[in-house]
Amino acid sequence: MNLKSKNRHIVDVAFILCLMLLFVLCAVAVISLGAGIYQKNVKSMKDNYNHRTACAYIIEKVRQSDVNGAIFVQDLFGQNALVIQEEIDGVLYNTYIYDYDGYLMELYARADLNTFYPMSGQKLLEVSSFDISQKSDSLFLADIVLSDGLKESVYIAKRSTGDN
Repeated sequence: MNLKSKNRHIVDVAFILCLMLLFVLCAVAVISLGAGIYQKNVKSMKDNYNHRTACAYIIEKVRQSDVNGAIFVQDLFGQNALVIQEEIDGVLYNTYIYDYDGYLMELYARADLNTFYPMSGQKLLEVSSFDISQKSDSLFLADIVLSDGLKESVYIAKRSTGDN
């Protein structure tokens, strides 16, 4: 007779099963907690990206193209649009940055093209509205309302004028 096998009770098995169940529950809790934190961080990073990118994009486009007064504001599709003009092989081309159908759009076209459609542009960012105005010869004010309702305003100074 084996004395050790007689001393084993159902309590020993139940205790081991309870420990395993507790381990599984703790593992599931840690995983779900980590997933919640991860989702919160992803949303926060996306919001931060949208908030920073809209203004930074406009500022960078102006700074990049700041040559001989080639940047101005023009009425396009019933709203103000930023126009960046460049000459390639004697032909003028315009880059239009405007708001259409909930997006900040960019359209690159020949300057002598009279008819084009607002949906022809490239979607850049989701925004509620975009308005740009020229405050002086060298100063622009861009007002951007993002899709979450946050309003960003930025003054952009250009260094060149039409004379230099």
